[in-house]
Amino acid sequence: MDIFVGSIPFKFKEEDLIAIFSEYGEVKAATIVIDKATRQNKGFGFVEMTNNNQALKAIKSLNGSEQGGRAIVVSEAQKNKAGEKTQQRDWHTPKKKDTKKDIISWGKGK
Repeated sequence: MDIFVGSIPFKFKEEDLIAIFSEYGEVKAATIVIDKATRQNKGFGFVEMTNNNQALKAIKSLNGSEQGGRAIVVSEAQKNKAGEKTQQRDWHTPKKKDTKKDIISWGKGK
Protein backbone atom coordinates (compact mmCIF):
# COMPACT_ATOMS: atom_id res chain seq x y z
CA MET A 1 0.00 0.00 0.00
CA ASP A 2 1.24 3.49 -0.86
CA ILE A 3 1.05 5.99 1.99
CA PHE A 4 1.21 9.79 1.75
CA VAL A 5 3.15 11.51 4.54
CA GLY A 6 2.77 15.29 4.78
CA SER A 7 4.04 18.07 7.01
CA ILE A 8 7.31 16.24 7.64
CA PRO A 9 10.26 18.16 9.10
CA PHE A 10 12.58 19.63 6.47
CA LYS A 11 15.58 17.81 7.99
CA PHE A 12 13.96 14.39 7.51
CA LYS A 13 15.57 11.82 5.20
CA GLU A 14 14.15 8.62 3.72
CA GLU A 15 15.87 6.68 6.51
CA ASP A 16 13.81 8.59 9.08
CA LEU A 17 10.55 7.61 7.39
CA ILE A 18 11.68 3.99 7.16
CA ALA A 19 12.54 3.96 10.87
CA ILE A 20 9.15 5.38 11.89
CA PHE A 21 7.06 3.09 9.67
CA SER A 22 9.15 -0.05 10.29
CA GLU A 23 7.66 -0.24 13.79
CA TYR A 24 4.36 -1.24 12.12
CA GLY A 25 5.64 -3.67 9.48
CA GLU A 26 7.90 -4.14 6.48
CA VAL A 27 8.64 -0.98 4.50
CA LYS A 28 9.28 -1.65 0.82
CA ALA A 29 10.33 1.93 -0.09
CA ALA A 30 10.31 5.49 1.18
CA THR A 31 10.64 8.66 -0.88
CA ILE A 32 10.77 12.30 0.14
CA VAL A 33 9.97 14.84 -2.58
CA ILE A 34 12.84 17.29 -3.14
CA ASP A 35 12.62 20.77 -4.69
CA LYS A 36 14.79 20.84 -7.84
CA ALA A 37 15.91 24.43 -7.39
CA THR A 38 16.71 24.54 -3.65
CA ARG A 39 17.47 20.83 -3.10
CA GLN A 40 15.34 21.08 0.09
CA ASN A 41 12.61 18.57 0.86
CA LYS A 42 9.13 19.92 0.14
CA GLY A 43 7.68 18.65 3.40
CA PHE A 44 5.98 15.54 2.04
CA GLY A 45 6.79 12.09 0.79
CA PHE A 46 5.55 8.56 0.24
CA VAL A 47 6.05 5.24 2.00
CA GLU A 48 5.25 1.89 0.44
CA MET A 49 4.45 -1.00 2.79
CA THR A 50 4.04 -4.61 1.71
CA ASN A 51 1.17 -5.56 4.05
CA ASN A 52 -2.09 -3.56 3.79
CA ASN A 53 -3.23 -4.34 7.35
CA GLN A 54 0.09 -3.13 8.77
CA ALA A 55 -0.09 -0.05 6.54
CA LEU A 56 -3.58 0.82 7.78
CA LYS A 57 -2.42 0.41 11.37
CA ALA A 58 0.55 2.72 10.68
CA ILE A 59 -1.74 5.33 9.10
CA LYS A 60 -4.11 5.25 12.06
CA SER A 61 -1.31 5.41 14.64
CA LEU A 62 0.97 7.96 12.98
CA ASN A 63 -1.54 10.47 11.59
CA GLY A 64 -1.25 13.58 13.75
CA SER A 65 1.73 12.23 15.69
CA GLU A 66 4.62 14.55 16.48
CA GLN A 67 7.82 13.80 14.57
CA GLY A 68 10.77 16.17 14.82
CA GLY A 69 8.62 18.87 16.40
CA ARG A 70 5.86 18.73 13.75
CA ALA A 71 2.50 16.95 13.64
CA ILE A 72 2.66 14.82 10.49
CA VAL A 73 -0.27 14.02 8.22
CA VAL A 74 -0.50 10.37 7.18
CA SER A 75 -3.07 8.93 4.75
CA GLU A 76 -3.44 6.47 1.91
CA ALA A 77 -1.88 7.92 -1.24
CA GLN A 78 -4.42 8.99 -3.87
CA LYS A 79 -4.12 7.54 -7.36
CA ASN A 80 -5.52 8.66 -10.69
CA LYS A 81 -8.23 6.78 -12.62
CA ALA A 82 -5.66 4.48 -14.24
CA GLY A 83 -4.47 3.39 -10.79
CA GLU A 84 -1.16 5.24 -11.01
CA LYS A 85 0.28 7.80 -8.64
CA THR A 86 -0.53 11.25 -9.91
CA GLN A 87 2.34 13.18 -11.45
CA GLN A 88 3.57 16.19 -9.53
CA ARG A 89 3.17 19.49 -11.37
CA ASP A 90 6.39 21.16 -12.37
CA TRP A 91 5.81 24.72 -11.15
CA HIS A 92 8.73 26.02 -13.22
CA THR A 93 7.09 25.12 -16.54
CA PRO A 94 5.09 28.06 -17.91
CA LYS A 95 1.49 27.46 -18.86
CA LYS A 96 0.28 27.99 -22.44
CA LYS A 97 -1.21 31.43 -22.83
CA ASP A 98 -4.45 32.32 -24.54
CA THR A 99 -3.25 34.18 -27.65
CA LYS A 100 -6.47 36.22 -27.95
CA LYS A 101 -5.78 37.90 -24.63
CA ASP A 102 -2.24 38.78 -25.75
CA ILE A 103 -3.41 40.91 -28.74
CA ILE A 104 -3.04 44.64 -28.23
CA SER A 105 -5.30 46.91 -30.28
CA TRP A 106 -4.38 50.57 -30.88
CA GLY A 107 -7.49 51.63 -32.70
CA LYS A 108 -11.22 51.45 -32.20
CA GLY A 109 -11.69 47.76 -32.81
CA LYS A 110 -14.52 45.51 -31.94
